[in-house]
Amino acid sequence: MKMPILIFVFILTCRLSMAQNLNDIGLYVNSEGDLFNGVLTVQKDKVKSELSVRNGVIEGPANYFYASGNLMESGNFTGGKKDQKWIRYNENGVITATAFYSLGKKAGIWQVFDDNGKIRFEMKYQDGEKTGIWTSWDESGIVSNTKNYSVSN
Repeated sequence: MKMPILIFVFILTCRLSMAQNLNDIGLYVNSEGDLFNGVLTVQKDKVKSELSVRNGVIEGPANYFYASGNLMESGNFTGGKKDQKWIRYNENGVITATAFYSLGKKAGIWQVFDDNGKIRFEMKYQDGEKTGIWTSWDESGIVSNTKNYSVSN
């Protein structure tokens, strides 16, 4: 009976000693206070996150998972900010959204799809601002609405 308890305490101690925390200036550090390098795994509200961290900053691939373990969202961070292409999936693995960022600012074409993979919305951003023609489609794939954000109203 003592052996399982000792093993449990050992595992718990190892996990806690490897825990990463944010320091006063928002950088991830290990238990000794050194800047953390590696993959940070966080579980919050049934969503598991796996984030790459370099020198205390989220940098590189990021993946978020449903409670089932299926991939929910994947993308990339540069200097702690969302960057490049991000993809969102439903529980069945169907892409439900694609988005682009440029160092934390919305950029490029964003698309939203229904649970069957049919496009429903397309939006455009430049430097974090709405731009261009935004389009929405109905369930049958017919354009239902457009709005032009390139002209002043």
